[in-house]
Amino acid sequence: MSGPPFIIGAWKGKGKVLPKGIEYLESSTFLLLREEPAYVINWQQFTKHAETLKPMHAENGFLKILSHPFSVNEYYKTAHFDFDKNIFECVADTEDCFQRGPAAGGKPATGSRRIYKLEDDKLIYDMYLRTEGSDEFVHHLHCEMMKVSE
Repeated sequence: MSGPPFIIGAWKGKGKVLPKGIEYLESSTFLLLREEPAYVINWQQFTKHAETLKPMHAENGFLKILSHPFSVNEYYKTAHFDFDKNIFECVADTEDCFQRGPAAGGKPATGSRRIYKLEDDKLIYDMYLRTEGSDEFVHHLHCEMMKVSE
């Protein structure tokens, strides 16, 4: 790809919920976060009823174009913040939590667990992975990070 994707920027318009025919107003913003090694775009979409102006839908997400070599998407169905202990944990542990692209290599993932915890001034990250043919999660990644800006 050459140049930033055409979708980058702030957009507003009017749409329709099909097949109900309900008209709505939409504002969407697409922000380019990086271009190499792949385009990563943050998107935010907000809709409201065209007549009553009542909010209908809000969405925030990331789009990655030209996936990394692993070519795997993970969907975490279970996520929990423990604000008293400063821990965030999310788990993907069923088959429908994973999508493998055509370039995916290695054993298929059958489970993933990510834990982020704040200890003193450090954010500690641990990732556990389960692959096809195993019933156990294996500690896959560990990282300790310091905040560089607010």
